[in-house]
Amino acid sequence: MLDSIKLYLKIIPYIHARVKLTTVAYVSLMIQLVLRMLQPLIYAKVIDDVLIQRQTDMLLPLITWSFGLALLSFIFSLVHAIIFRYLGIKQTLDIRDVLMKKIRKIDINEIEKEGAGKFSALLGMDTATLGNFMNHVMVQMVSLSLQFIIALVILFQLDWQLGIVACICIPILFFIPRLYKKPLKKHIDHVRTHNEEIGTRLIENIDGSKEIKAYGLEEWEEQRNDNMYKGLVKSSTKEAMFRALTQQQSSLFISLFIVIVYWIGSQQVMAEVLTVGAMVAAITYLQQSFQPILGMNQFFGQLQQSEVALKRIMDFIHKPNDILSLAERMDADYVVEQDHAPAIQLQDLCVTYEKTHILHSLHVRIPKGDTVAFVGRSGSGKSTLFRTILGFMTKEGELRIHGNEIEQLTRQYLNEKISVVFQETFLFKGTLLENINIGRLKATEEEVLEAAQKANLTSLIEQLPDGLHTVIDNNGFQLSGGQRQRVAIARAFLKMPEILILDEPTSSLDRLTENEVMEALKQLMHGKTTLISTHRLDTIMDADNIVVMDKGRIITEGKHEHVLATSPLYASMVNEFQHKQHKHSMGN
Repeated sequence: MLDSIKLYLKIIPYIHARVKLTTVAYVSLMIQLVLRMLQPLIYAKVIDDVLIQRQTDMLLPLITWSFGLALLSFIFSLVHAIIFRYLGIKQTLDIRDVLMKKIRKIDINEIEKEGAGKFSALLGMDTATLGNFMNHVMVQMVSLSLQFIIALVILFQLDWQLGIVACICIPILFFIPRLYKKPLKKHIDHVRTHNEEIGTRLIENIDGSKEIKAYGLEEWEEQRNDNMYKGLVKSSTKEAMFRALTQQQSSLFISLFIVIVYWIGSQQVMAEVLTVGAMVAAITYLQQSFQPILGMNQFFGQLQQSEVALKRIMDFIHKPNDILSLAERMDADYVVEQDHAPAIQLQDLCVTYEKTHILHSLHVRIPKGDTVAFVGRSGSGKSTLFRTILGFMTKEGELRIHGNEIEQLTRQYLNEKISVVFQETFLFKGTLLENINIGRLKATEEEVLEAAQKANLTSLIEQLPDGLHTVIDNNGFQLSGGQRQRVAIARAFLKMPEILILDEPTSSLDRLTENEVMEALKQLMHGKTTLISTHRLDTIMDADNIVVMDKGRIITEGKHEHVLATSPLYASMVNEFQHKQHKHSMGN
């Protein structure tokens, strides 16, 4: 419990306090609890005064009081239940918002490496567990603790001997669940890990549906899933076993203690030390002092589950941010651009990821307005370089944009200055207009339409039933690859950046579609500082500079004629490209 409270105190700064609502909820909880705890005293009066002493005139007032207390208890119970439910949802959403903002700050490679399953579990399962802990488990623990204190105080007033019996029994009941704390927490953690892995694997199975169907892998998939589920079943079974042991052993000891108390209470009644009504009330309060302990023991498993979720959330929140995080507090307006500085300058730039060196001591100077082509075999480091310039990768050495080291820039500044067209374009669920509009959210519909026309999307808009307002399916399912790429180009036209990055934007397209997309790209590149990697070598021969890369290093750079004469790698790639062009023309 103390560990959970310590972790809870650490998470408080990340959620909205909502002090007034929380205060009303807890006050309502305490009032409801006090009203409920008065009921046994009224029942004792009914037994002693009405049933035994035959004071029948007291029956109606006592029943009226009992009903009135029950009604008030119901009202206050309803109030705190509704408020705590509202707080649970809002605080869960607070944490999800914090985690989503954190996801946008960490290294993009970690997101891609871990897969969607891990983050789905973090945003879904762990935040829900935390919300349940803050507004159900903790509330119940507070309620049970107050109930325990009130019941014990009243019990000592009714009969001090029964109070002592309760004090002897209570430490035993508290100690029982601690016997299973370590194995229970271990298996809860294992269940959480297995669920995370299963989430990732199931998403992978869905994303790979084409391959599974095409290769007839249904049985392979089923066997793979069965092997994956074995660990979950084993850990879940052991978790359930230790939860049950915690609860059932406590219940067994409570039953034993109640039998002892009945025996002592009966002796007290026969000795005329206690009245029958007082004995019934005393046993009721004794049960109410045991019940919170039993309830706490039942919540013990949830406490361990909450600790696991809280720890995972706090560990994630404290992960290091990407290279732009140092400038988060700065405003983009404070960035001073140096007029004579190149658009981009790399000086001894190195990138290492998980102890693997990807880029080695790169030196490149890209003047404003120039088009620079990066050429190399697959794995040469071109995409990694582009991702580093976008602030996605941790690097060593200098990377300056308009004269400013990238660590001094904000994400907002880079977003305003740079636009990128990736190899694959991701489309969000929404209309075509909304998908283009993310290039500049404040753009008018007329500006979006103009950008779409420049990207050669006019024929598509005319074909769609609702034009720009047609809803796009999951990741643009009803659009071709070329159409999706032209949506990305339309975004860039709408944004009108100073620097344009084109990372193999036509690599997955057929020849005809590729030509159409390249026409739109040429128009987009006009007048901008452009960094491009493409297998279409005929489109980069007029580039201001061609940089040839191999295994993360720059082999040579210069104009097409110079690079062709000095780089066997580039000459080989040009020959291969021309050979493919010749075969294609012969085929036609």
